[in-house]
Amino acid sequence: MTTFIVFILILSVLVLVHESGHFFVAKKLGIKVEEFGLGLPPRILGKQIGDTIYSLNLLPFGGFVKVLGEEPEEIPGVDVQHDPASFAARSPLHRLLVLGAGVFMNVVLAVVLFYVVLAMSGFKTSYIPLFFDYNFRFGNESIIGAVVTSIEKDSAAEKAGIMVGEAVLQIDEEPVNNASDIRRVLESKVDTEVNVLLKDIKEGETGAMRTVTLVPSLDEKGNPVLGVYLTKSVSLQYVTPVQTAFSGFFHAYNVTAYSLSSFGKLISLSFESKTISPVSQSVSGPVGIYQVIGSVLEYGGDKVLVNILDFIALMSISLAFVNILPLPALDGGRMLFVVIEKVRGKKISPAFEANIHKIGIMFLLGLIVLITIKDIVQ
Repeated sequence: MTTFIVFILILSVLVLVHESGHFFVAKKLGIKVEEFGLGLPPRILGKQIGDTIYSLNLLPFGGFVKVLGEEPEEIPGVDVQHDPASFAARSPLHRLLVLGAGVFMNVVLAVVLFYVVLAMSGFKTSYIPLFFDYNFRFGNESIIGAVVTSIEKDSAAEKAGIMVGEAVLQIDEEPVNNASDIRRVLESKVDTEVNVLLKDIKEGETGAMRTVTLVPSLDEKGNPVLGVYLTKSVSLQYVTPVQTAFSGFFHAYNVTAYSLSSFGKLISLSFESKTISPVSQSVSGPVGIYQVIGSVLEYGGDKVLVNILDFIALMSISLAFVNILPLPALDGGRMLFVVIEKVRGKKISPAFEANIHKIGIMFLLGLIVLITIKDIVQ
């Protein structure tokens, strides 16, 4: 129940911050906001203040803003194309400002939360998995080369109690920095007990260290293995006065640039392997997000608040990125129509645009269903 409540709260914060961007910019430009809703309809209660109805709705998932003339369909009895208070009657610049304000607010939220998280953590991040080699533009990097990301069922590692998020530092007092080092050390350890020194990197530099004893498993070729999947992880520290003062912005940039770089490489892998598996396995829907929140709450320990705030910041950046994509029904798709209109020098048919956005909504809903099924299966 706690996970569900936190999940709803995080979702609501992200959506309401996004919608507040549309709301405030529309109001500032004199565009009529018909309704600002907390939650999704049906409406439980509402109060009109000025031209806007402020409502509380039954479904506790985020919120919404209804702007006069934003939907490109014709409204019976209302000439939204010429009403000065209508979104549709405004200049392309005004419409772009309103449409882009939600993404802007999500970026602002991420920058603020990253700063709070870093200030609470001595301006040093927790360890970030590095699935591809990448050089971060800001901050000093500290890399650990053999962090457990998953564990094979019935393996020596599972039986010994090795956990995801622990780094393998030594085997029989011999330092190991990557998977190659581990294979080299284990070559002569067939049917032999080994002592594995581990460090819990979820707690950063202060993470607990422990030693487990195990007999390595054998892979299909008869080679001794621990039975874990490993990746490099990096921690970033912002040390100079300028870095600390702007650490929220710098870290938001680092995370976004790394995510875009990784996503591009995953797409390349998909083309090379002629399968969508690399991309599909890297994305999560509501079920995957719910599971991550549950893990943060269960294993966060005394850093649970920091980890939750960090997660909200990451989700806010992700929401901004997805919404700015030039796909129908998303803010980026609507902005694309405005740009096309500006280039053409004349309005696009409201009915045509509405139909394109409806197709986009159906596509996005179908994609969410497929991702959710994938998350449930996993």
